[in-house]
Amino acid sequence: MYLGADAGGSNTRAVLVDANGEVLGTGKAAGANPVVHGIEHAGQQLAAAFRQALGDHSPSGVAAAVIGLAGGPTAGRPLVNEVKRVATEIGLKVAPRVLSDAEVAFAAGSPVPDGVLVMSGTGAAAAELRDWRIKRHIDGNGWLVGDEGSGFWIGRQAVRAVLRMLDGRGRPTKLVDLVTYALATEPDTSAIEAAVYREPPVRLATLAPLVTGLYADDSVAAEIVTEAAELLLASVDALDPVGAGYHDVVLGGGLLLADGPLRALVAGGMADRFGLTARFAEDGAVGAAKLARIL
Repeated sequence: MYLGADAGGSNTRAVLVDANGEVLGTGKAAGANPVVHGIEHAGQQLAAAFRQALGDHSPSGVAAAVIGLAGGPTAGRPLVNEVKRVATEIGLKVAPRVLSDAEVAFAAGSPVPDGVLVMSGTGAAAAELRDWRIKRHIDGNGWLVGDEGSGFWIGRQAVRAVLRMLDGRGRPTKLVDLVTYALATEPDTSAIEAAVYREPPVRLATLAPLVTGLYADDSVAAEIVTEAAELLLASVDALDPVGAGYHDVVLGGGLLLADGPLRALVAGGMADRFGLTARFAEDGAVGAAKLARIL
């Protein structure tokens, strides 16, 4: 048997498969990105998701395990130690291998080992992969200095648009009602600032679906979504997929897997600009289990 997990900033999914890739069990827990939530919390959520996926199956029967995580192997020794601790805690005889979330997403959506991926969820990045491993990546630099076109980026742009409307610098937007409700505050600049800074920065990513939901009814929201799509397309363009001879692109991350305007704009742009057919990484945990089987 093989275990795979996709540890995101918002949630963690795990899956147990047999030697043929048939799913034997699944698990779900809260976000397990250590940069966002801390090492200890990440370990707790991974353990919970793995236990659910294992169910009544013996942990000692797991031949290999892979965890997909933003940053992957570069996340540092403390994370590696925590993963080993989790493995021991739940009874695994093997230490899970930590790979990039981009690698497990690509494996989930691609039938071949070489190609291009673009992701937009809490964060955002594009990558070229060879033999299932990242050869080159664009962005994925984190919310503070990168992740352009991500859920966080969209959420931050929404708050900025609301603040600009309220202080007279920006156009009216229906985002004001949705954002203030989501932040449990009032349509007042000081109140919004207080609500934003009271929470971890990554929480702004939860506002992204509100923005995409207003795409057809609000010009400000539409501009934000359109710019996000352009940023993601620019990341793929930097990889020169046409010159590399690729024909498909894997789309991953919650925002690109959701049926909405961002997905449509990005998939359409891939076809129009690069001649790429979009495939979708529906479950990164399945991709992680696939890599546990073949790497």
